[in-house]
Amino acid sequence: MILAVNFTPERLKQLKLLGMLTKAQVKAVTEEEKDETVGKVLGLTDEEIEEIAAMKTETTEGNEKVHENVGEDEQLEPVTKEALILCGFDNQNVNLLLDSIRRGRLKNVPLKAMLTPNNISWSIHTILQELNKEHEYFKNMKKKGK
Repeated sequence: MILAVNFTPERLKQLKLLGMLTKAQVKAVTEEEKDETVGKVLGLTDEEIEEIAAMKTETTEGNEKVHENVGEDEQLEPVTKEALILCGFDNQNVNLLLDSIRRGRLKNVPLKAMLTPNNISWSIHTILQELNKEHEYFKNMKKKGK
């Protein structure tokens, strides 16, 4: 499953065509769903989400506290960039999809994430904030490197 956030209808149509390459369903995330957890938007039950979240490795548990309050603060600007959350993809299909995006009409989707035990219980707003921070960080690092 591919969760598509902030896509226009035309670009969503293009993404759905690319989703067929990997046999992945594409679900457009609505404004209302942005307050829901990634797991809920995927249609998982609370028990299923808890089960997956319990798979976190011990090394990442300390980092989780950093992310818990992200997105809760109303002062944060909403992220309007397009984002993809890839759920259940293996490396081969991730590479196929990303290469197809780059070579196809979509060209670029700035924010991308894989579903993990860490982020399955985050709201869509939270994951967008985190992805945007990472995107800006790497964009700035790239500028400094040139």
